[in-house]
Amino acid sequence: MGRVFRLARALMPWLARPDDSWVRKILSESEFVIYSRMDVRDREHAVRVTKKLLGLYPDSSLVLQRATLLHDCGKSVRPYNVIERVLVGLMYEVKVSNARVLNFKNRRLSALEVKRFHPQIGSSLILEAGGDARIAEIVAKHHAPGSDLDAQKVHEVDELE
Repeated sequence: MGRVFRLARALMPWLARPDDSWVRKILSESEFVIYSRMDVRDREHAVRVTKKLLGLYPDSSLVLQRATLLHDCGKSVRPYNVIERVLVGLMYEVKVSNARVLNFKNRRLSALEVKRFHPQIGSSLILEAGGDARIAEIVAKHHAPGSDLDAQKVHEVDELE
């Protein structure tokens, strides 16, 4: 049911209401700049995921909360396009060269590349802005958390949303 509501908000962005004033109290100034570059729909998703995290894990660290708010910031390198997002979401994972994505600043990434590599892109954005290395690490791992308990929590609540 959550995916149906996300699709509705994707089609009607005026329904998205991220709690940016709440977020501003949690993120550092440089992190808030990164967050602000995200599409309104991605910002609302980030807030919902973070609030779900706090519901399930009320004593989550501030670092984990900040990472959860920024977990999809790598998607901001490509303009939000509803049709692309839906189609890419329906497609299977496609192999994309890591070398091409590592050089994402010098070219426009495809929608498939952004879907596949947004955790690593987001981590890079955080580090380039002088952000916390641990936050960048959690963001980088949130789709493949391995034994990282914080990244596992972000993955869990992201999947619930």
